[in-house]
Amino acid sequence: MEAKIHHYVPKFLIRNFGLGKKDQVWVYDKANGRTFAANAKNVAGENRFYEFEYDGVSYSLESSLSLIESRSKDVIDKLLHADSVGVLSGTERGVLSSFLAIQLVRTKSYREQWADMPRLIREKLGRSGDVVAPGSQAAELARDPTESEVKFETARMLAEAPEAYGPHFLNKVWFLAKTTKAFPFVLGDNPISLQNHVDMGAFGNLGLALKGIEIYLPLSSTRALAMWCPSLASMIAEAAATIRALPRSMLDGQIVDPDGMLELDEVLRTGRSTAYKQKNVVNFNALQIGRSERYIFSSIKDFSLAEKMLLDH
Repeated sequence: MEAKIHHYVPKFLIRNFGLGKKDQVWVYDKANGRTFAANAKNVAGENRFYEFEYDGVSYSLESSLSLIESRSKDVIDKLLHADSVGVLSGTERGVLSSFLAIQLVRTKSYREQWADMPRLIREKLGRSGDVVAPGSQAAELARDPTESEVKFETARMLAEAPEAYGPHFLNKVWFLAKTTKAFPFVLGDNPISLQNHVDMGAFGNLGLALKGIEIYLPLSSTRALAMWCPSLASMIAEAAATIRALPRSMLDGQIVDPDGMLELDEVLRTGRSTAYKQKNVVNFNALQIGRSERYIFSSIKDFSLAEKMLLDH
């Protein structure tokens, strides 16, 4: 029998951020600043979230998503046990890439953004002074969709996600980031985060296929999957080759932390885990907090970073 509560962040992932008591996790609510403990089954889900109607017939994606989650959990458990993505076969990477593609578009945040698109179109048309003719394509795009239309269109995108977005995860360079239980990673309710240090101006720089993109998914309170653009790995490899070729005396002042650069090169080549410094963990968690729609999950009752970020904005 299909569950009535459909989770937009898988329960198995949330459980990996548990505080050690019967699937309990600490939760921070950005909407009201409240912190509370909850069971993983009672968060990041809504009643019949993946049900929709088409031509008067009701459908649900929940069973299909549960099957994908089950297969993906096995892959994630395997790499967590090995503490390396290097143990994964090509097929297993493909499974995880499809899971990532689906996770990207299955969240409440994605649905809300899609539903809000007509308002953004109307605002843009208003700023430009364009007159929209009734019955035109522009008028249709600017029309607020019904709840049923939102559910159907986002369900269609979800079904197409593995083919549309999966390759953009698969072609990245994967490795594991790690931290300690005392200074853990957090998990947001929109958990795939993106970062890019390449400035692309007004066009934005957070596309999956853009040069320099970094993609992250927390897997547990102490491990996260990092997926980097191959261009970044190439830059690190070139720097590492220079370090190996030259005497250390010639590197003074030229390359910051040459030993760290050599280690990172090995991590990118092998997929093993690398320990994040506290500043890197803070940056990682800030990405989760900033991208989340409302809720943040943690193994410890410390959401001071989230509180600071909300106060600053």
